[in-house]
Amino acid sequence: MIEKNSPEHEILAALCDMPRPVRGMSEAMLLRNFRSSRAIRNLASQGLIRSRGWHDGPGGVWVPTPEGESVVLEKTAPDIV
Repeated sequence: MIEKNSPEHEILAALCDMPRPVRGMSEAMLLRNFRSSRAIRNLASQGLIRSRGWHDGPGGVWVPTPEGESVVLEKTAPDIV
């Protein structure tokens, strides 16, 4: 369960807001922007983000999984009354 306004939700929202062709952020950038290695570990262990390698070199970036995207969509969808 990811709470709205938690570091986990902020990371997921930032990743999902990026255009699909350039979606992803290195762990160093996530740590710099969100300062929570625990949140990164939690998201990865819950299968909401995954590490994706570059197509032409070493290293990688964290990207949201389809499950992670659905969490963000659920939390940002307006309430219908």
